[in-house]
Amino acid sequence: MYNLFHRSPSVIVRLSKENALDLEPHFSSREFGLIDTLLIYGIFFQEKLIGALIVSDSPLLAWEPQVLSLFFTVIDELSASLLYAFRSHRQEKLKSRVFFDLQTFNKALPSDREEKALLVTLDPRPLVQAFRADNPELDTFLMIRDIASFLSNILDGAPVLIHSEPITLYVLHMDTHTDGELLIHQLESSLKHLFPELSTLPSLGMRVTMVQLPLSL
Repeated sequence: MYNLFHRSPSVIVRLSKENALDLEPHFSSREFGLIDTLLIYGIFFQEKLIGALIVSDSPLLAWEPQVLSLFFTVIDELSASLLYAFRSHRQEKLKSRVFFDLQTFNKALPSDREEKALLVTLDPRPLVQAFRADNPELDTFLMIRDIASFLSNILDGAPVLIHSEPITLYVLHMDTHTDGELLIHQLESSLKHLFPELSTLPSLGMRVTMVQLPLSL
C-alpha cells in the first residue's frame, strides 16, 4: 500500500471500488460490498510513512479537495508524533506468547480472577502440509510454532496454546465484544499474507467460542 502515497503528507488518495480491489482482504465481505469510494491519507513522521487513515463511509467523501487537505493536515499535526511514539513503544514491548502446556498458559493470563474470553481454535496441519509440499526441508514443529507466534503477534501478544494430541492451536482473545466471524476473516487474511506462495488457504477448521477462564480443555 506504500506505493499509493507520495512522501508529501498533504496528498490524499481517492480510489473507486474497482481500483481498491487489492485492499479487499482487509475488510469483511459485507463491509467491502458496501464501499463505493475510499479515501486514503498517509500519516508521515520524519519523512517516513507510519500509518494510514482509510475512510470508507463518511460525509468526508463528499468534501471538496481543499477542505479535505486542511482537515487531514490538522490530523497529521496532532497525531503523527503520538502515533510514532505509540508504534515505537508497541514494537519494543510486543512479544509473542506461545505455550506448550495448559498450566503455564493459564498462569500467563492477565489476572487470576474468573472472566470470559473468546477462544479461537484451529488445526495448523493442513497449512503446514500444503506449504511443505514444495518445501519438504522445513521442520513441521518449527512451522507450527512460527504460525502460533504470528497469530499471537497480530493479536497484540495474545496467549497461544499449542496442544499436541491432536495438534491444535488455541488463541485467546480477551475482547469478548469482537465479532467472531470478522475475527476469523482477519486471521485467515493475515495467514494468506504470511504464505503468499499458496494460491488458496486450506481449511483450518477455525472457529470462535466464548470460554470461561481459566481455560480447561
